[in-house]
Amino acid sequence: MKLTSRAVRRRNSQTDSLRQLLRKHRLHDGVYVRVAKRLGVDTSYVSKVASGKVSSREIRRALLEELQRIKRI
Repeated sequence: MKLTSRAVRRRNSQTDSLRQLLRKHRLHDGVYVRVAKRLGVDTSYVSKVASGKVSSREIRRALLEELQRIKRI
Protein backbone atom coordinates (compact mmCIF):
# COMPACT_ATOMS: atom_id res chain seq x y z
CA MET A 1 0.00 0.00 0.00
CA LYS A 2 1.46 3.34 -1.04
CA LEU A 3 0.98 6.23 1.36
CA THR A 4 0.11 9.67 0.09
CA SER A 5 2.48 12.49 0.95
CA ARG A 6 -0.19 13.84 3.28
CA ALA A 7 -0.40 10.52 5.14
CA VAL A 8 3.39 10.38 5.40
CA ARG A 9 3.55 13.90 6.85
CA ARG A 10 0.80 13.05 9.36
CA ARG A 11 2.61 9.87 10.41
CA ASN A 12 5.92 11.73 10.76
CA SER A 13 4.21 14.42 12.82
CA GLN A 14 2.67 11.82 15.12
CA THR A 15 6.03 10.08 15.48
CA ASP A 16 7.74 13.38 16.37
CA SER A 17 5.03 14.16 18.94
CA LEU A 18 5.46 10.74 20.51
CA ARG A 19 9.23 11.19 20.70
CA GLN A 20 8.81 14.54 22.41
CA LEU A 21 6.34 13.12 24.93
CA LEU A 22 8.59 10.17 25.70
CA ARG A 23 11.59 12.44 26.14
CA LYS A 24 9.73 14.64 28.62
CA HIS A 25 8.43 11.58 30.44
CA ARG A 26 11.95 10.19 30.77
CA LEU A 27 13.12 13.55 32.13
CA HIS A 28 10.33 13.52 34.71
CA ASP A 29 11.19 9.96 35.73
CA GLY A 30 14.52 11.08 37.16
CA VAL A 31 13.39 14.25 38.95
CA TYR A 32 13.61 12.85 42.49
CA VAL A 33 16.97 11.20 41.80
CA ARG A 34 18.47 14.36 40.30
CA VAL A 35 17.24 16.54 43.17
CA ALA A 36 18.42 14.02 45.77
CA LYS A 37 21.90 13.84 44.24
CA ARG A 38 22.14 17.60 43.94
CA LEU A 39 21.21 18.12 47.60
CA GLY A 40 22.95 15.04 48.99
CA VAL A 41 19.82 13.45 50.44
CA ASP A 42 18.03 10.15 49.93
CA THR A 43 15.61 9.85 47.04
CA SER A 44 12.88 8.56 49.35
CA TYR A 45 13.15 11.77 51.38
CA VAL A 46 12.62 13.85 48.23
CA SER A 47 9.61 11.68 47.42
CA LYS A 48 8.16 12.27 50.89
CA VAL A 49 8.57 16.02 50.51
CA ALA A 50 6.91 15.89 47.09
CA SER A 51 3.95 13.94 48.47
CA GLY A 52 3.58 16.32 51.43
CA LYS A 53 4.46 13.77 54.12
CA VAL A 54 7.53 15.79 55.14
CA SER A 55 8.21 19.51 54.87
CA SER A 56 11.42 20.96 53.46
CA ARG A 57 11.60 24.35 51.79
CA GLU A 58 14.99 23.56 50.25
CA ILE A 59 13.83 20.33 48.62
CA ARG A 60 10.53 21.84 47.53
CA ARG A 61 12.42 24.72 45.91
CA ALA A 62 14.82 22.30 44.19
CA LEU A 63 11.89 20.23 42.87
CA LEU A 64 10.22 23.32 41.44
CA GLU A 65 13.50 24.45 39.84
CA GLU A 66 13.99 21.02 38.27
CA LEU A 67 10.46 21.02 36.86
CA GLN A 68 11.01 24.50 35.42
CA ARG A 69 14.25 23.25 33.82
CA ILE A 70 12.36 20.36 32.21
CA LYS A 71 9.65 22.68 31.00
CA ARG A 72 12.24 24.77 29.12
CA ILE A 73 13.66 21.70 27.33
